Amino acid sequence: MNIQLSISLLVSDRMETLGKCLASIKPLLRELDSELIAVFTGKNEETLELLRQYTSQIIPFTWCNDFSKARNAGLKEAKGEWFMYLDDDEWFDDTAEIIQFFKSGEYQRYNSGFYVVRNYLDLEGKRYTDTDVGRMCRLTPKTEFIFPIHENLEPFEEPNKKLRVFAHHFGYARKAKTDRKDTKTSRNLPILLEMLRKEPDSPQHCMQAAQEYRSIGEYENAVTYCRKGLESAQKEKRIYNYELWLQVNLPLLISYTGDLQLAIKEAERILRLPRTLEVAAVHLCVTLVACCRDLKEYRKGMKYVRLFHEKLSELRKDPDAALRQRAVGVTMDKAAEEEIPVYVEGLFFSAETDDMESACDILSWLPWDEENRISHLYPRLEEWKKKYSHMNDGILAGYNTLPTENLYVCLQKTLYAEKYGDMLCAENLWTTCAENCPSGFQWELIEIAVRNGFSLNILMNRMGPEAWSEYAAAVALKKEIKALEEFYRMIKPLLEEYPFYSRKLEQCYLERLLTSELLEPARPAVLLEQYCESVLTDAETLYRSEVLADPETYAIPSQYRFAVIVRDALSIINHGDLAGSISLLKAAVQVYPRMSAAVNQLLQSLEEQICSSGQAVPEEFIVLGGQVKQVLHGLMEKGQWEEAYSVMAQLVSLLPNDLEVLCMKQEILRCGTLEHGG
Repeated sequence: MNIQLSISLLVSDRMETLGKCLASIKPLLRELDSELIAVFTGKNEETLELLRQYTSQIIPFTWCNDFSKARNAGLKEAKGEWFMYLDDDEWFDDTAEIIQFFKSGEYQRYNSGFYVVRNYLDLEGKRYTDTDVGRMCRLTPKTEFIFPIHENLEPFEEPNKKLRVFAHHFGYARKAKTDRKDTKTSRNLPILLEMLRKEPDSPQHCMQAAQEYRSIGEYENAVTYCRKGLESAQKEKRIYNYELWLQVNLPLLISYTGDLQLAIKEAERILRLPRTLEVAAVHLCVTLVACCRDLKEYRKGMKYVRLFHEKLSELRKDPDAALRQRAVGVTMDKAAEEEIPVYVEGLFFSAETDDMESACDILSWLPWDEENRISHLYPRLEEWKKKYSHMNDGILAGYNTLPTENLYVCLQKTLYAEKYGDMLCAENLWTTCAENCPSGFQWELIEIAVRNGFSLNILMNRMGPEAWSEYAAAVALKKEIKALEEFYRMIKPLLEEYPFYSRKLEQCYLERLLTSELLEPARPAVLLEQYCESVLTDAETLYRSEVLADPETYAIPSQYRFAVIVRDALSIINHGDLAGSISLLKAAVQVYPRMSAAVNQLLQSLEEQICSSGQAVPEEFIVLGGQVKQVLHGLMEKGQWEEAYSVMAQLVSLLPNDLEVLCMKQEILRCGTLEHGG
């Protein structure tokens, strides 16, 4: 009979996590020939009762500020071929890969193994860092733990197996950045400083001290120990993992102090060292790119984007070297997580220096065929195109050379073909995009179709009413009036087969006209009549007749109720009863304040007609002006400055001598200008 795996668990009295920890290793105890050894440093009987449910091997240990001694107490009792250790504030997410590693016999080909510890930085679990940790190894008579703090399991020999399994760890989470007592730092740091007093030139201890100071934001102290540790490490013949960590983190910690120029200088110095390994180089490039961005040293930044790509490519071709070169938080995989952000910075650097060749190179480096990695990047790429629109010809040409079926790239190739008049190619590419439209790019595809008269059927069949309503509202708001009128004229024939969609766009278009410009006296009535007809046609499609007959009872949307009221007011006006329409128009403004400007302009026209006919302006007219002021106050309180300005433009002409109105106008202008960065 043979024990494959000994699991050693260091247990205090953390009952809030011990249950999760034990439950997560239960599959290992069930599926493998394994044993659990609990080294108990606590005092509570409740903790012991829970442990006894999982193992009879409970070793009492009096805590003496020495993790290695505690770990070695468990190690001494281990009988397995392999040994694994963890803490009672860690628990596995899924142990299936570990089980398969041993059940398949694969473990016999390795001497040690890594898995991932997810270290949470807050108690809510929203921020965390993933670190590869060597917590498993073949058990030999020489196996032991060294160092009182941040203990090492030695010998930890190659070949290593890297597992994707990860364990949750909240030990370093704290309630606030300044809550030092809520972390392990207050416990670890005195032990480390005592170790350094005894061994002042130990690079391992210096690294650990730097880590602790970094965790509490004391970056100057962290830099001091980082420098000291690196100087000592460079005197050793062999390059150990702590030297790798120190190389990478010294410039990073300096950057945290705010001295970016010094951080760049230090990183460049370390890059020139013959002892600097490829994994360190890629991490250093990440720091250099960030510093160059903040200092606007774009040409230098581009140099390190290229070096990052070069070194990362070398490591991917030599996975064994990549696996060997690792320290806490310093691995090839960790650097690769920064690949897309680094390349994006490179795109901006290239544009700042008019370096189109580098931009095209970077576009070719991006992992276009890995949609799960690349899709979140599209908004940044659109920002890049928009910010450097003078380079769009070169940017589109760069996309056009990419050998990928990525739909975002396909969309750029469509724009390229359109620009150079290859309309058959443009339409074929457009169709491919429309059939599998990238999220968020339906709008641009519609714009392309309208410019070129492509059928919208593919997109319309894929877009739901909600998505179309969102699009219609946005396009009506964002386009200039003249451009909107031209766009509406061109798209209307393409929507003949989709009357509901056509009417929805028409309503947004008319709302924009009615709320955003001073119209000729006769035009508000014409446009309002057209608007009401469109809205009520939709209502007749969507609602039963009894609902439309009693809109207040059934609380149908305000847009429809407004249309009913204004339709009746226009009918009264057409029959010559100008004054009789005023109460209805007053009610319409209260129902749908967005259309106040159009109603006000119509009221002004009515006032002129009443005056020209010799009739006195009704008192209701003056009351309505006061109610429109209330609507305006409401818009101002909500910060809706553009809508407020549209209403104000009409109210000023209606009440030109009203000082309150003039003061409100000044406030709207001032606040609206500030909001837009003026």
